Amino acid sequence: MNPINVIMEHKPYFKLCQAKAEKIIRLPEREFEQFLKSPMEYQDFIKEDVDLMRQDESGVYHCLLVTGDNHRDGVLVEADGYDYARYASYVPDAAALAYDSLSEMGYRLAFLVDLFVTEGTAAASGGYWEVSFEKIREQSGLELGANPFLQELMADMITERPEVAEVCIWRDCFSVNYRPEFCHDHQEEEIPESREMGYEAFAEALSAIRPDSREAAAVWYEWAKELEEFDKAGEPERTGKKAEAFLNEFAGRFRAIQERHGDEVAGQMISLAEIPFCLFPWEMKLAAEHLAAGGGVHDIPQMSKEGVLEDFSDAGQGKAPVQSM
Repeated sequence: MNPINVIMEHKPYFKLCQAKAEKIIRLPEREFEQFLKSPMEYQDFIKEDVDLMRQDESGVYHCLLVTGDNHRDGVLVEADGYDYARYASYVPDAAALAYDSLSEMGYRLAFLVDLFVTEGTAAASGGYWEVSFEKIREQSGLELGANPFLQELMADMITERPEVAEVCIWRDCFSVNYRPEFCHDHQEEEIPESREMGYEAFAEALSAIRPDSREAAAVWYEWAKELEEFDKAGEPERTGKKAEAFLNEFAGRFRAIQERHGDEVAGQMISLAEIPFCLFPWEMKLAAEHLAAGGGVHDIPQMSKEGVLEDFSDAGQGKAPVQSM
């Protein structure tokens, strides 16, 4: 969670009341910042709308919501007949207050994310779990299937949870890879400090998906070592991603493809090494989609060369990736 501006009281006593924004005033950035520094000064915009502000017989404050360009925060103002902020309350995220529908949608999405992350960590097999858009519709009434904006928003919210390593958006569901330490079926296992996989373990993982895949595993391992050098960007002393970390990532993606598309497609993906050809991690999801739709393995090298398999939606800065498939 990113830092936000707040008013942090020493030994607080919260005297809460109800308030309603009757009008939104958006100030230029510098004017808003000056208003935050000196809210007791005379303000033209307060004088112009002084008649909108009052406290009604039920005790509700009818206010102006003052916001600023390039700011998410705001200030509720009830001038009590004056031309300055005689009564005021700072609001860290003013957008949710300005739009009831946005506030309600945010609450519904947050509730669903909490529910599904809790359910997923309990039910995930090997850290992998899926939730269908149909199930989301049944539980919340939200139609995600034909709404890519909501799909991306909810996937981003799931990704921000510390339990989640990766989210993929498929045509009819989300698939989620959880961090092992949060999954119930891993809680009693010793978790290694680094998420790396040795060659032998990688070969066994591939052979569990596609029998007799040790030769293919060796080719993928050589490719992982090349990626290690790429990740160092030609600087030998630079600490980059190790080959074993790439093996771990490849194994996870093969397992996810197997869960989603079955043994045949996962096996075809592994068999690319026999062409021989290996993909970048960010190309594997779309390559699997191609195979699942009936495409051929030998189409993939040319598709990679043309760049049509690239999907950098997982190239985040400091957060887990979200993938659309």
